[in-house]
Amino acid sequence: MIPLISTQCYGPLEVCHLPRLWWKASLNAAGRLAEDYPECTPVLDSMVLDLLGLDKETALGRIHSARPDYLSFEAWVRERTGGGPSPERIEEWNGSIRSRVHEQWKIDDIYPTLGFDGSEGVTSAVVLNHLEDWQFWYARDLGGEALAAWSGRTVPLISTLDYGLLGVCQLPRTWHKILLQAAGLLHSEYPGLGGGLDRRVVEDVLGLDSDRVVDHLTSERPSYLRFEDWVRDQLGGRDVSGPVGEWNEYVRHRTHQADKRADIHGNLGRADDGSLPESAVVLNHVEDWHFAHGILWAD
Repeated sequence: MIPLISTQCYGPLEVCHLPRLWWKASLNAAGRLAEDYPECTPVLDSMVLDLLGLDKETALGRIHSARPDYLSFEAWVRERTGGGPSPERIEEWNGSIRSRVHEQWKIDDIYPTLGFDGSEGVTSAVVLNHLEDWQFWYARDLGGEALAAWSGRTVPLISTLDYGLLGVCQLPRTWHKILLQAAGLLHSEYPGLGGGLDRRVVEDVLGLDSDRVVDHLTSERPSYLRFEDWVRDQLGGRDVSGPVGEWNEYVRHRTHQADKRADIHGNLGRADDGSLPESAVVLNHVEDWHFAHGILWAD
């Protein structure tokens, strides 16, 4: 399976990439990780372990043997590292993740997968890694045996934070959920196009008709890049940079109301005792990852 938790995702510790490392190692331990995705690369995976002062074999061994969900893994990390790095070091690390650009050899490796001819000029590692993961997922997992056993139970792991070439947070997650629903794979806890962020990004931010978007995704089932091309056509040259910028800031910093917090804590089996942050991003992440972990090890 393609690991869809992205490098820029984080949990309560707020360390980007740590959840991706955890998920790759978990998939590998379960015999589910795509063969061309190492569970621990010498670059970001090793770098985030170095940031935390963790030994590679010890950290991977913990995931392989204890099979922890993400919150349990983070608790172990905090215990092993005295609470984790300082806020200043975390901020510096996260900034380097978000602003990272690929070297030319890596660009040359990814572009053919995406069907780029070299004139696109995209160098952002975040964007290129997103697009590569999503293209591989679309080509290999969506209609393959990897997800067939999880019919009606597949958790959407593309994050609200994630974005593609258009730079619109949530839009890739909406695409992901609707394609899963169209294939009969989407977990019953997740609506394909809900009344929350999915509908708002489509209607309020992009000014598109949500029924038309759902019809297009359901009937055409396009790759993410093809979907973005279609969205551009629907926009007809209309400038949405202002609404998109405001939207992305809102998505990144919003908090949940009390009833939603209670619902998430209930799904996590935890009391809402203040140990988890107010951030809706973090709460949604750990809920998604909790469901996905449970399904991974249920079979």
